[in-house]
Amino acid sequence: MYIPLHYQVSEYDCVPTALINAVSYLFKRKEIPPMVIRHIYLYCLDTVGRNARFGIGGTSKYAARLVGNWLDSYKIKQFSVRTRFLEKEAVRLDKDGQIQACLDGGGVVLCNILLTKKEAHYIMVTKMADGWVYGFDSYRRTAVRGMKGNVRILDSADGRSPNLKIKQEWLDQSDCKRFCLGPVAQREALLVRRLF
Repeated sequence: MYIPLHYQVSEYDCVPTALINAVSYLFKRKEIPPMVIRHIYLYCLDTVGRNARFGIGGTSKYAARLVGNWLDSYKIKQFSVRTRFLEKEAVRLDKDGQIQACLDGGGVVLCNILLTKKEAHYIMVTKMADGWVYGFDSYRRTAVRGMKGNVRILDSADGRSPNLKIKQEWLDQSDCKRFCLGPVAQREALLVRRLF
């Protein structure tokens, strides 16, 4: 049985929630080992804020890369994935890029997008088609204002369909607007594809 995708339980857990959603999207519940869930939460929320408070800054790109590497090396009979962490100029949305190849191969892409100049957020991308990028945003929203139709909230009635779509050319911008990949030097994405 495939299970519905999850929403964040705090302001900071977009990365572990996106990772859990990627695994839930690619595998049936009985195929997901508890060790996978354990390691996702073990490695994430690693930043330290004021007064030595863990997780206040969310999850670092180093932890996202570490989880990706661990997932890539953890292989058992019913669970096996191939991951690749992309940074900087490798995070491109062109039709011949690694992101499109991953999506065409049935995988998902966890993209770090900017919500403001200083606030980053991970979403799970499931498809690019007709100039739109479709994904699941684990931060529950009912509307997005000021986007002039470039970002739209979708109804995910079945709990597994995309709940967000962003115009591809909008998402691929380098200048600091909302719901974009942002400056090339800050871009990051994790490709996750099921092997069998």
